[in-house]
Amino acid sequence: MHHTKLEDHKNGITTSRKGNQFRFTSPIPGVHIYDNIWPDSMDFIDKIDSDNFWETEASSEDVKWIREDYLDEEHGKRSKTCWIQAHSEITDAFEEVIDSYIAHWNLDPHSRESMRITKFEGKGEFFGMHSDDSFATPRTTSMVYYPNDDYEGGELEFIHFGVKIKPKARQLFLFPSAYNLEHKVTPVTSGTRITFVSFFNQLTFQERDARTKLLNPNEYYQPKPQYVLRKSFLGME
Repeated sequence: MHHTKLEDHKNGITTSRKGNQFRFTSPIPGVHIYDNIWPDSMDFIDKIDSDNFWETEASSEDVKWIREDYLDEEHGKRSKTCWIQAHSEITDAFEEVIDSYIAHWNLDPHSRESMRITKFEGKGEFFGMHSDDSFATPRTTSMVYYPNDDYEGGELEFIHFGVKIKPKARQLFLFPSAYNLEHKVTPVTSGTRITFVSFFNQLTFQERDARTKLLNPNEYYQPKPQYVLRKSFLGME
């Protein structure tokens, strides 16, 4: 890392390629938490909760709310999720902060997964221990955004570091998708925990497709919809 970036890192600053700076805290090396991102995000949640959004704004690639209920609390998930491939409000909110993180760590993602928006209801819904990167789902960088914090439980726990965080409203988390950052979401006991999640990948479409062809599609989780090009989200070639 260049000495100026090292100095910025000590000061909790990342700089986008447009030259704008964003302050972060880092509870674990590589994990950046940015505050006060997208103040109007709950307005967007209200929008996608309406049938009108899915009838007038959603694309054919988007997937309306479905249940994700599988396995147990240790390794499974209980939640409701929708997928949105691209939307100008999401792009405007996140692209430059993400660009500053990517530039800071000299990353070069070639693709990303569609944005998934998940609701964990306060009846014990959870997400068990997992790492984001795997052979079947190759990922380099994870993005998690929290529009609200008016719920109980639902802490984000990084297992191998003994770090448990109750995210604050409007915080954006960016971190490596690697195996050493296995994490889980503890059960939500009241309220509704909402997240926006996406993943960035160093692999090209061709490399990812070649990898997944080696596997039985019935035996691993397939992100849906398919990846979209980085430039459609970050606005860069």
